[in-house]
Amino acid sequence: MYAMTVPGETVKQAGRQPRKRGCLFIIKRILKWFGIVLGVLVVVGVIYQTVATEQDKGKFAPRGQLYTVNGHQMHIVCMGEGTPTVILQAGGAAETLFWYWVQNQLAEHTQACAFDRPGHGWSESVAGLRDGLTINAELHALLEEAGITGPYVMAGHSLGAMWTRIYAAQYPEEIAGIVLVDSAAVAAPRPFASQGEFDEWQTPRKVINAFMWGLYRTGVVRLLGPGLFQSSGYPADIAVEMAAMQSPNHVFDADYAEQVTAMWSTVESASAAEDLGDLPMAVLWAGIGLTGAGAQEQITRIRAEIATYSSNSVTQVIEGADHGSILGNEAYAQQVTDAILGVMDAAAR
Repeated sequence: MYAMTVPGETVKQAGRQPRKRGCLFIIKRILKWFGIVLGVLVVVGVIYQTVATEQDKGKFAPRGQLYTVNGHQMHIVCMGEGTPTVILQAGGAAETLFWYWVQNQLAEHTQACAFDRPGHGWSESVAGLRDGLTINAELHALLEEAGITGPYVMAGHSLGAMWTRIYAAQYPEEIAGIVLVDSAAVAAPRPFASQGEFDEWQTPRKVINAFMWGLYRTGVVRLLGPGLFQSSGYPADIAVEMAAMQSPNHVFDADYAEQVTAMWSTVESASAAEDLGDLPMAVLWAGIGLTGAGAQEQITRIRAEIATYSSNSVTQVIEGADHGSILGNEAYAQQVTDAILGVMDAAAR
């Protein structure tokens, strides 16, 4: 039996051309495969971050001692002997090893102690407000628990400089002198007229933090960390350990609680700590700082105003250093150490 055909059908089929796929189709295909690849990378990154975090617990151990403070463990490491004891406050998302060079240099002269805030390094995470007054109250309790007596010379880097200044106002009888190392921009004198202005300043930073949240959770921070710390001048083995300490997810969570959730409260406390009398104070700045239009004017204003917080202060610029290498580079760190020793001498007079 022969199949019936409509006259002309064969001719039409023979002349039919394949349908052209437009740009929209190609874009959809690219986006589809991009989404698939991205999804796979995210899953792999999350698995890598989880496994590596667990493995790090077996690779590294606390360099100091753990003490129970308000029901949670806090880590402090002390080196050297002598008085006054120097207390080292790390900055945002940082822990004891950031002071690696300075602490080793100071240990040749006196006792130097660095500590981990809750959620950083080897200190357990805690819930609740993470403002400057709370952080300093925990440090105060930690020093008592560890039997480390004052008065202290206290040095702080970045946000740690702001917490150090607040500590000097919060516990004035415990502080013999302070050193502020490249204070963070938010620590500038009276930077915000109101909380509304502060919230406006924070808005773009919340977007950045959302991006950083993803980098932490997918292990990107862990991968980049060693190279970044080595480029600042830390030894290779210390850089690897620093990256491991800074990479866990809970470090980001603790930093967010300090720098976003509680920062307005901390800024208010800092504004109340601008008259330290004749307390010996050294203010150090990295030679490589803010850039762009108006940056130099802002830097000059900030440096001039912070210098007035004590009638017994000195200001020094460490040329060639940036915000990270001011501690990470051995030669720059030696200048920080010398400034701390200078404050110790001024306190002894």
